[in-house]
Amino acid sequence: MSGFLQQLADTLCHGFCGWNLQHDKRALVQLGTGRLEVDLVKRTCRFERDYIPRLAILNTLLAQFRHHLEANGMAPEGIRSAILTIEITTEEREDQKDKSVLWFGEHDGFVGCELRICCTVSTADEGCKSEHSSYVEWPRKGG
Repeated sequence: MSGFLQQLADTLCHGFCGWNLQHDKRALVQLGTGRLEVDLVKRTCRFERDYIPRLAILNTLLAQFRHHLEANGMAPEGIRSAILTIEITTEEREDQKDKSVLWFGEHDGFVGCELRICCTVSTADEGCKSEHSSYVEWPRKGG
């Protein structure tokens, strides 16, 4: 089962950085630099020590979580914990740092987030961990 848990942790870790994160760009900017925790079993989000309204990315992660469990014939109750801890470092820049993405129109600078993600998934018998780093950015206004 550890291969299954490792795949699940890897999928969730990388899934946080997907295009669906764009729905939370305003929330991430407001939160700023710090530690975000997303708990898929409890369906909660915390920033530093405080619970915050659920981020939209939680729905995407929950869908990936359920799909992975169903595809492997495991009941959700078999997972004791599934937590993503994300160290976020935000920055504002005048110019675009990530040139692999093309933003159309005029922009008043960019907001970027350096993300260091750690996902731990455990059952009653074992646990797995995955780590991933990514950088995402978007125009400060518009986009």
